[in-house]
Amino acid sequence: MKKQNWIPLLLMLLFGGMVRAQGTGVDGFTLKECIELGLKNNAEIKKSILEEQEAEYLRKEIIGSGLPQLEAYGNYNNFIDVYPQAIPGGILDPNSDPNGVDVIAFGVPQSLKGGFKLNQLVFSQSYLIGLKAAKTSEEFYQLVTNMTSEDIIYDIALNYYGVIATELQMLNLEANHDKLVKLEGIIKSQYENDLARKVDYNRVKVNLTSLETEIDNLETLIEQRSNYLKLVMGIPVTTELELAAYDFDEKTSSEQVLVSDPDLGGRYDLQVLDKQQELQSLNIKNIKSGYYPTIAAFADLNYNAFSNSFDFLSSSHQWYRGSLVGIQLNIPIFDGNQRKYKVAQAKVQSEKLRHDQYLAEQNAQAAYLNAFKKMKNSLKSLEAQQSNLVLSETIFDETSQLYREGLSPLTDVLDSETSLREARAAYFNQIINVKTAEADLYQSTGQIEKIAQ
Repeated sequence: MKKQNWIPLLLMLLFGGMVRAQGTGVDGFTLKECIELGLKNNAEIKKSILEEQEAEYLRKEIIGSGLPQLEAYGNYNNFIDVYPQAIPGGILDPNSDPNGVDVIAFGVPQSLKGGFKLNQLVFSQSYLIGLKAAKTSEEFYQLVTNMTSEDIIYDIALNYYGVIATELQMLNLEANHDKLVKLEGIIKSQYENDLARKVDYNRVKVNLTSLETEIDNLETLIEQRSNYLKLVMGIPVTTELELAAYDFDEKTSSEQVLVSDPDLGGRYDLQVLDKQQELQSLNIKNIKSGYYPTIAAFADLNYNAFSNSFDFLSSSHQWYRGSLVGIQLNIPIFDGNQRKYKVAQAKVQSEKLRHDQYLAEQNAQAAYLNAFKKMKNSLKSLEAQQSNLVLSETIFDETSQLYREGLSPLTDVLDSETSLREARAAYFNQIINVKTAEADLYQSTGQIEKIAQ
């Protein structure tokens, strides 16, 4: 089998075995599963969904304000002193001075009234516009939720790749550690048989100690990055999270991204700004609706009782019915030009929002072009790094063989080991660069959900 095909296969076998060995026999979480879990548990998405619900309830509240408003009411009065009334003299009492004033008490000390009021909005331009604005606001928060979901998917993907990148570096060090252990055994045997110098044996031991220290540091870094991934996913950091083996050498999906439709209309951040502009337009119309008249109908049905003492519960007590219906018309005439300047302010805000839209569109276009260029360069660099890795493997194997045959100094072996480690690290880093570039390109076109397909 050619080495060009052997290296990726060995990478997958070793890496897959390493991840499964850390778990309990299960394959672990794939990127798709991490994203699905994050979309269910992330606090920002939960808050955004609550804002959606709040907007829905607001729309229903506005609808309710245009429906019939029915209320019952009651009123009990106990006049300790009945209100006095003044009338011209001589009207009720012939003996009083016609030029004077008679003061008498009209009414009885106690009264009770109960009834129903009905109000119905007949016409209000502000109400009609408010309904449209409430529906648009609901759509706005739905877009915000979608945009938040995109951000969470992107963050999970980058942190997922970060964990995988660190584990790949761990694999790299462990692979070189195994090679040095074997080399140490060979040199130790040669040294014991006076075929190698002690300084050569000590140099290999120093390299081994350095590698073991780097491995310990990477173990800590893996745990730190895994914990941050859990935070983004919205799960407790104490949760065991094992990641499944990931086929980073499958470049089909990455290459397909390069020929994807560059239409940026699917970006939710641009759609959110469009919806904000629509809301601002409705706000201007709502302010102008204050110039329109409003019409409301009303009705009142009530029963009244009067008495000198509290005997309203008596079955013989007389109750008097009252009722009315009517229409109320309110016509605005002059408000001191308040609405005029409110409209002017709203138009200024709308113009500012247009500038925001323009900048967002330009930023989106630039982000796409940069991501596209980064993707092409990353794929090209990956091919170069893979070739370099194959060459480093060959050099190390040949140098090791020459050393065993006594035809090459130990310095060449250690140098080739270092070069191999660096080549493998560069190859692994470039693999991650390709995947992050793929995420950036999907994000720039508003298709980040495809990252896990």
